[in-house]
Amino acid sequence: MEKYNLTALNEFILMGITDRPELQAPLFGLFLIIYIVSVVGNLGMIILTKVDSRLQTPMYFFLKHLGFTDLGYSTTVGPKMLVNFVVDQNAISYCFCAIQLAFFLVFIISELFILSAMSYDRYVAICNPLLYPIIMSQRVCQVLVGIPYLYSTFVSLLVTIKIFSLSFFCMETQNLTIVNEFILMGITDRPELQAPLFGLFLIIYIVSVVGNLGMIILTKVDSRLQTPMYFFLRHLALTDLGYSTTVGPKMLVNFVVDQNTISYYFCAIQLAFFLVFIVSEIFILTAMSYDRYVAICNPLLYPIIMSQRVCRVLVGIPYLYSTFVSLIVTVKIFSLSFCGYNVVSHFYCDSLPLLSLLCSNTHETEMIILILAGFDLISSLVIVLLSYLMILVAIIRMNSAEGRHKAFSTCGSHLIVATVFYGTLIFMYVQPESSHSFD
Repeated sequence: MEKYNLTALNEFILMGITDRPELQAPLFGLFLIIYIVSVVGNLGMIILTKVDSRLQTPMYFFLKHLGFTDLGYSTTVGPKMLVNFVVDQNAISYCFCAIQLAFFLVFIISELFILSAMSYDRYVAICNPLLYPIIMSQRVCQVLVGIPYLYSTFVSLLVTIKIFSLSFFCMETQNLTIVNEFILMGITDRPELQAPLFGLFLIIYIVSVVGNLGMIILTKVDSRLQTPMYFFLRHLALTDLGYSTTVGPKMLVNFVVDQNTISYYFCAIQLAFFLVFIVSEIFILTAMSYDRYVAICNPLLYPIIMSQRVCRVLVGIPYLYSTFVSLIVTVKIFSLSFCGYNVVSHFYCDSLPLLSLLCSNTHETEMIILILAGFDLISSLVIVLLSYLMILVAIIRMNSAEGRHKAFSTCGSHLIVATVFYGTLIFMYVQPESSHSFD
C-alpha cells in the first residue's frame, strides 16, 4: 500500500469534434442522418436475414452479425455524441465513460474478427465450392462468430478494469491510500485444517471440471442429445465451470501459501468474471424451468415454442445482461477509493466484502448492487416458482400414473439444482446488514 495525493474524478469532459459554434447545428444534422441510416440499415439487415429463408446461408449469417456489431458500436458512441452537440458542456460521468469504453471494445473487436471470418467464408466458397456446405457448416459458423464475442468480452473487461482501477489526476488533491493488493481471509486460519481442506476442495474442483466438461462435450457430439433441455444443460455446465474456475484454483493455492494475497487487478478480474457466470446461471436455470413447463403443459406445441432460435435467445440474453451487470458493479466498486485496511473477509473477491473496505461514500454503489441483485433473484425465482406451480397443476390433472412419474422424473433433477442454487444464494446474500459487516 502506498500513499499519494490524488483526487477521484466523478466525470470527464469530452472535447467533441469541433468547438466552433457555427458548425454545431450542421454537424448535428449530418451525424443524426448518418446514425439513423446506420440504425435502419443494420436493423433491416438483421431482420431480413432472420426472416427470409433464402438468406439462411453462411454469408448472410456473418452479415447479420456484422450488422449487429456495427449497430452496437455506433449506438455506444452516436447518441452521446449527438447530445454533446446541443449541450453547453460535453460531460460524461466516470461510470458511463467506463461502460462506453467497455461496450465499444466488445463491438469493435468482434467486428474485426467477424470480417476475418467473412473473408475465410469467401475463400472456401470460391476455392472449395464442392466442400463449402461441409466446411462452412452451421456449427462452424457459430464457432467463428461465438469466439470473437467471447474474446472481445475478455479483452474489454481486461482493458476497462485495468484503466479504471488506476488513479486519474486533477488540480485539487486530497490524501488517498493506493491499495496494490488484498489479503483474503480464506475459509479457515487453523493450520491443522489446511491440508484436509485442500484435499477436499481439490477433489470437488476436479469432479466439477470433469463433470461439466463431460456434459459440454457429450451434449455437443451425441446426436440424440440435440434437444432444448440438453442445450440448456450444456450452457448450465459452462457457467458452472466458469465460476468454479474463477474461484477454485486461487482458493486452492491459498491453502498452501503463507499469505493469501491477491493483486488489486486480479481481484477486479475475479469479481467481474464471477458475476458474469453467476448471473448467467441464474437466468439459464430460469429458462430451463420455462422449458420444462412448455414440455409438460404444451407437449404438442413444444417443438414450435422451444425452437432452436428461441433457445439461443433464452441463453444469449443472460450472457449479454450478465456482462452488463458485471461491468457496472466492478467498475463502480473499483472506481472508488479503498482505505488502508485491505483484508477481505472471504475466500475470493466478492462485492459485499469489498464494499466494507471502501473509504468513499458507498451509498450509490450499494443501491445499484441491491437493485440488480433484487431484480435478478426475485424475477428469476418468480418465473421458476410459477413454472413449477403450473407443472404441478398439470401433473395433478394427469390420469395416468406412468405419465405423472415421467413428468416428475423429467423435472426432479432441475428442481433439486434450482433449490440448492437459490438456497445457497439466499443464505450468502439475503442476510441482515450486520452480518455483512467485516470490521
